[in-house]
Amino acid sequence: MFKNLRIEWMKIKNYRVFQVFSFMYIAGILLIIYIFYKIYINLIGSIQESVTGVQSEGSDLFQLFGPENIWRTVCFSTSFLLYLPGMIIINLFINEVNFKTHRQNIIDGWKRETFIYTKIGLIVCMSAVITLMNLIATLIMANITGSSFSFEGSWILGLCFLQSFIYLMFALLLATLFRRSGIAIIVFFIYGLILEFLLMWMFGKVVPGAQHFLPLQVADSLVPFPKAKELYKDLPGVEVMLPAALAMAGLYVYFAVRKYKNDDL
Repeated sequence: MFKNLRIEWMKIKNYRVFQVFSFMYIAGILLIIYIFYKIYINLIGSIQESVTGVQSEGSDLFQLFGPENIWRTVCFSTSFLLYLPGMIIINLFINEVNFKTHRQNIIDGWKRETFIYTKIGLIVCMSAVITLMNLIATLIMANITGSSFSFEGSWILGLCFLQSFIYLMFALLLATLFRRSGIAIIVFFIYGLILEFLLMWMFGKVVPGAQHFLPLQVADSLVPFPKAKELYKDLPGVEVMLPAALAMAGLYVYFAVRKYKNDDL
């Protein structure tokens, strides 16, 4: 597997789309959390000024960047950028299909399972890098905010890894289903940003709590926004959501492998 991943790295390291989107993600992951922090602090400052009549910089009133919540705040904020690495996965897979390079791997002696498992291994590596970036972003924000820092809540990073893996596996599954990057990316965005919100609303009305088990929401509900229980009505505990998320990830792996093995090359 490690040999195959090295081959995969040789394929993508000079790929311009991979380089551009990777840079956008790295820059975005730091930028989005800093922008959120500034908006949050300014908003709290405005509220305090309206109450006291004294203009001053706002404080971390809700302790979103305190030792207990900073891990969750950072991982929640950066999760909105998971569509960027998802687009990379779609492009990488479909480019190999379009240019028939996946056939060359089979000719060179790879099994079909080897090819698709290598893509899944790449997703594991990318999820690990995303998790590492969240760790770095948390350390930076702890320094910027001047809050006391503790690794006590760092277990959230494990949920961040699983959330990233589910998003990227969902993207790979779409790529195996549609085999057209434009269609797969459009479906990825429309479903994740629009359709799933509508489904959440419908499920929340009909079967309260079921909305948290939708294909991508099962990952998002692992890392809910801190201090906002009203946004996550009927949210089961992590002891329920974690097995559900693992099961969903397993289903994505199963269907992606099955679809690729049974399709014509």
